[in-house]
Amino acid sequence: MRKHKGIAGGLAIAGVALAIAGCSTWSYQPPMRGNVSFAPHNVAALQAAKPATPASFTDGLTSDYAGLSSSLENELHDWADADYFARKGLAAAHGQAVPPENNSNWLVPLEVPNAYRTDLAQSRERLVKALDSGGRERMPLVAARAQVSYDCWVERMEDDWKTAIDGPCHKQFLDAMALLEGQRQPSAAPAAAPGPGREYRVYFEFDKSELLPEAQQILGQVAAIAKQEPNVQVVLVGKADRAGTDKYNLGLSERRSDRVRAALIQDGVPTKRITTRWVGDREPPVPTPPGVREPRNRVVEITLH
Repeated sequence: MRKHKGIAGGLAIAGVALAIAGCSTWSYQPPMRGNVSFAPHNVAALQAAKPATPASFTDGLTSDYAGLSSSLENELHDWADADYFARKGLAAAHGQAVPPENNSNWLVPLEVPNAYRTDLAQSRERLVKALDSGGRERMPLVAARAQVSYDCWVERMEDDWKTAIDGPCHKQFLDAMALLEGQRQPSAAPAAAPGPGREYRVYFEFDKSELLPEAQQILGQVAAIAKQEPNVQVVLVGKADRAGTDKYNLGLSERRSDRVRAALIQDGVPTKRITTRWVGDREPPVPTPPGVREPRNRVVEITLH
């Protein structure tokens, strides 16, 4: 939700349904709103409350909601949503039950003809089933990542559905669910606590090297592990899709790697423990013909050794 939208305050839900006449491609229910006036306080309070080394499901929720709310406040200047998700994170930090978002509280476009709201609803059912069948206990940080990534996906669908439908939040949700449901296994388990493994991905918009808000969640987890384990080495590999020339894509992938490297250093990871390389479109995660814009190939792959 953008900063100019109306605010109902806190976590309140307006009680009267709103219909948009003549807009049959849009579905709408009164959305939950944060409070722009309280955002700086609540985002800062959540940053102070997040655990240095997340271990439990509630730890993971606290940490990931801190990353999401901070990104919404500082990068997108969406103070209302920043406040809302900061409140969810603070509730988790205080031991309260914090469920995944109900998409009916958000303005999600194109139910007709694209069934975007149905997709979100079915994905939420899948998430809740995985959580309730032992996912919180078995893989607590993966489960937390799945929930916060889902919430981020819902929020992004309201603000920018064209990029959100196949954007980083959605991909992070699918990656976490694949782990949570046992479709694939982590490459290695973190030494200090249960977690999502040692391979991470930071995605980018087409022809861009700026970090997306969702990247802060991932980089925060990487930095926490790196700072906790003094011998761990961080390897970054920047990549690009095949929409540009070889020379251009090499430069673009270098800029993406440099952005991730700078963010990790700013978050306290020693420079000497980060190795960076870039390959342009030469090692694509998803092979495509030349000229194809493939979002999954616009990535910096992070491996911890």
